Amino acid sequence: MVRLPEWRSRAGCRGRVDLDFIDPAPEQVAECRALCAACPVREQCLAEALAGGEAWGIWGGLDAAERAPLAEQDGHPVPAVLPPHATNSRYAKHGCRCALCREAHTAYERERLRRRRAGDPWVRPIVLAEPMRTGRRWTGAGQYLLPLPGVPAPDQVETGADRLDLVAVAA
Repeated sequence: MVRLPEWRSRAGCRGRVDLDFIDPAPEQVAECRALCAACPVREQCLAEALAGGEAWGIWGGLDAAERAPLAEQDGHPVPAVLPPHATNSRYAKHGCRCALCREAHTAYERERLRRRRAGDPWVRPIVLAEPMRTGRRWTGAGQYLLPLPGVPAPDQVETGADRLDLVAVAA
């Protein structure tokens, strides 16, 4: 069972289901802020939002845009929308090390390794080593070729250590 902080039981917004503090309609913003201004636990509410990098709603009378400079000034995380738990991006980009995110990262790495061993071109992209004529246009060196399902790579592909290089074909 999730236990909420003690201060929440004294919050002025407790039980106000008629107001949406997470994504208030423009006509509700003023009423939400007025309720926050008279709230006895406004500071605790704002402190929790700053500490958690809360990206939505009105907390302690301030919205996310107003909390961002305070968070940066006080060394808190800047309010941002994070990917959900149990995703590789939450693990890799946002540093979450909970069990769900670690499991998702492990599954991602296993799949990436499996695809690499199977020769998936997205894992080891095809990059032009020299300019190449494609139809009426020239494609420059260093550009990636789009691998299409069911279409074999050109015959002039050489396997490199970390990528596939395509040698230009004389047109």
